[in-house]
Amino acid sequence: MRIEVYPCGIYRILKISGKLIISQLEELKQLITGYLSQGERFVAVHFSDASYLYSGAIAVLVSCYKLVRDANGDLCLLEPKSEMVDLLCQMGIDALIPIYDSEDSLPQDHRLVEEICI
Repeated sequence: MRIEVYPCGIYRILKISGKLIISQLEELKQLITGYLSQGERFVAVHFSDASYLYSGAIAVLVSCYKLVRDANGDLCLLEPKSEMVDLLCQMGIDALIPIYDSEDSLPQDHRLVEEICI
């Protein structure tokens, strides 16, 4: 797993590529926790070439989402493949974690995130 990190508006983009294993998603959780401790509150996770998440990986994502929400921030998914979106929708995760189809569609103001999340 390789993670490319860069800013986009109010978000810190974590672009993940390569094969995913659950232990590596625990590393993602630690990375997100580190950004939260530095004051970053808006994180977008972009799985660039992952098309399937195992249930354990989804549990880690939900845990990350809760961490970020507890810090009054937002964690979202960016440009997931259609297979991943289908799985997340079947599990109802899309109602919890926002999914955006491009960096341009990310909210550019924290107040817009708050309005979406209410």
